[in-house]
Order: sequence, then C-alpha cells, then structure tokens
Amino acid sequence: MGVIIVAVCLIGYVVGCTHDDEVLSSKGPDITRGEEKVTLANTNTTFDKAHSNVQWSTQYLGSTALLTGRFDNFGFNIFDFDESNAAGIRFEAWVWLNTVNTSEPGRDDGCLLQTFGTDATLTDEDENLAIIRSKSVELSTTDKGYNVKADLIFNGVTKEVTCKMDYDGKVTSGTNVVHGFSLQFQFLAKTDFLIASTNIGDNVDVKCNANFRVAQ
Repeated sequence: MGVIIVAVCLIGYVVGCTHDDEVLSSKGPDITRGEEKVTLANTNTTFDKAHSNVQWSTQYLGSTALLTGRFDNFGFNIFDFDESNAAGIRFEAWVWLNTVNTSEPGRDDGCLLQTFGTDATLTDEDENLAIIRSKSVELSTTDKGYNVKADLIFNGVTKEVTCKMDYDGKVTSGTNVVHGFSLQFQFLAKTDFLIASTNIGDNVDVKCNANFRVAQ
C-alpha cells in the first residue's frame, strides 16, 4: 500500500511540474518609426549651429587618458531626412580644421594646425576641410536608428567609415519646430589618414549633434 501511495505522489508531481516549453519569438524588437521629414532644400529649414556640436576624442600619446576637443566652425552642404525611408536620407557636412578647440590655445594654434596640415589664415580651402558624405543608409533592425556608410575626406585621403545615426526627436520652440539628430563614427587617423603625430592614438571617436529649425 505504501508503494502505491508513493507512486501516485510521484506521478502527481511529474504531471504538476510538466509544462510546454516557452516558444521564443524569432522576430526582432517592435520598431515603429514616424513620418518626419527634414530637408535643407526647403527655405523654411535652417541649421541651428549654435545648439549643435562636433566633438572628437583619442587617447593622449596613444595609451593614456582621453584627449578631447571640438571644432568651432562646421556646417552642412546637404541634409535630407525621411524618418521611415532610408533612401530619402543623405547628408554632406564639413568642419574647418583650423577651428579645432581643446581649450588650450597654445596647442590649438600651434601643433594641432601643423598636424592637420593647415594654418590659421585658411577658410574653405581643401586642406582646411574635413568632409563626411553619406553613401548608403539602412534602417537598423535592432533600434530606431540608422546604419550609414559614408566617405570621410581628411588630410588628402578619402576612406569609407561606418556611422550610427539617430533621430533624437522634435520640440516646438517659439514659431519653430526643432529636430535633433546625432551621428557617431570612428576612424584610424594614422593608419588610414596618414596623420603623423605621437601625441594622439590611431583610433579617433567622433560624436556629432545637429539641430535644425523648421519655421511654421
């Protein structure tokens, strides 16, 4: 009789603890994009430089803490954005290399200009420009961002870089709607762009933030 009771209890335990394995979805995250469109081709759209930024960072001496800086003069030749249509996204942006700003005037007006192969008298000459120009854009499958292939033109060299672009949203400000964007990428300053300097690392990280105002 005791054996029967034990057997019944074991069967009840097994039945009670048995359940179907959870079937995990093979789909990615549920990504919903809007229908926002921004283009500098429209006369009511302007680049809000005062609230935008181009920042770079690299390891000082190639292996210590980060050396960081920005450029004070930068802008766009082209900017088109169509939130749900990758084919409708393209840009071409530039910086003046001689407006580099690390908050150290002796460095900014001296060795960095020599490193960049420019001088303080130049403006939009080729040797004073770094340009990034989009080549292809894909909608990210893991988030609401965009995967961008672009050409970086710097120090007389053109190389493809991989970028991550994000639409950061919009807000009404006075009579304007302000749209925000960010772009991040890396490049090899020494290996690919032939920068000769022992003060920086080969790898340089660039983070760009851009706001555009659309008049209503």
